[in-house]
Amino acid sequence: MMIEDECLSYAASSSEEVCGLIIDGNTLVRCRNIHPEPGLHFRISDDDWLSAEAAGEITAVFHSHPMPKLVLSGADRQAQLATGVEWWLASGGELRKFRPVPHLLGRTFSHGFMDCYTLFRDAYHLCGIDLPDFERTNGWWLRGENLYLKNMAANGFHEISMADIQPGDVIIRRAFAETDPCHAMIYLGDNTILHHETHGRLSRREVLRPAYLRLTHSVWRHEQCSSLDLRAISDDISAKSL
Repeated sequence: MMIEDECLSYAASSSEEVCGLIIDGNTLVRCRNIHPEPGLHFRISDDDWLSAEAAGEITAVFHSHPMPKLVLSGADRQAQLATGVEWWLASGGELRKFRPVPHLLGRTFSHGFMDCYTLFRDAYHLCGIDLPDFERTNGWWLRGENLYLKNMAANGFHEISMADIQPGDVIIRRAFAETDPCHAMIYLGDNTILHHETHGRLSRREVLRPAYLRLTHSVWRHEQCSSLDLRAISDDISAKSL
């Protein structure tokens, strides 16, 4: 049995949250859930963790959500970043693997490493859609390279009208009127966006300003938009604020 199938079988065996540790990427060590509310949360005992560490390298933490929610909760995100490894989650007969990406809010800008595309890609990852990274060197928006437009179309996005925008859609805008479109903002609904804009600005959630609308180039929707669970973003924001 493949380890992913074993995780799903383990999750289906209980109406409470089950948990375990993945050793060396290919072995599931089942652990006791010692949380006082095991139907809603999980906690791995120190003894089980130490025993797993003795067996090999812990490469991921596994747990289940009995209720259908295939994204990490705020508590999960806090704990994941403390462990620094992948977290695997089973819910509703599906398994998803999450990289330990930083919290979406409060990131320090570094072009090509921690910028608006990094935030866009990581937010989508937490919400259930994986996007590739792409190399980008400073000033590409001044050289006619159109990296955003080329990569949006190549990775499952199609352009829609601003009038049809819905939560999860991506707004691509210019930094200035004379530049190519070079900035991504995720629309969260209620005239609110999530984005990471230039040096000196931390990633943030804010109102979609009229100035941003004036510089908007296009709005894009992923072909798997129905798989996008925006609860992951709100839970991560809640976890960051604690």
